[in-house]
Amino acid sequence: MRLLLLPISTRRTLIYCERLNVTTKEAQGLLDKGTKRAANLWASWEKKESGWQRKVVDYGNQALRRIPFEEWGLKSIPPLSSRQKEEEISSKEKVEVSFPQNLIPEAKVLDLVKALGTERQKLHKQRLIWSIVGMPLVAPFAIVPV
Repeated sequence: MRLLLLPISTRRTLIYCERLNVTTKEAQGLLDKGTKRAANLWASWEKKESGWQRKVVDYGNQALRRIPFEEWGLKSIPPLSSRQKEEEISSKEKVEVSFPQNLIPEAKVLDLVKALGTERQKLHKQRLIWSIVGMPLVAPFAIVPV
């Protein structure tokens, strides 16, 4: 696995994970099939010129544009399951970090990677709590017929 750090400005950096040893499975799982079908459906809806499907795509794209680029970069990093953690510990394989050395000092790279992974946790936790608090208030509207 290789992490790429791309400085966007003096204070913001994009992180991207490039998987080096990716094995492809012959048989697709149910999740892979569902993801592929949803992507094809979304692409077909984007080709429509008008109608409710086009409006759904426009509103969806508008909502996706609000997601900061740091979040999109974190999506490229695979989740660490317990099996993967054991494999990484036993293989002693290092994670390669590539970055422009004239823009990012080598001493700050580790702190920068840690900050990119944890800086928005407080925001997500706060929104989760408010979503849980608001759920009982809006749940009755889900059963009211429109």
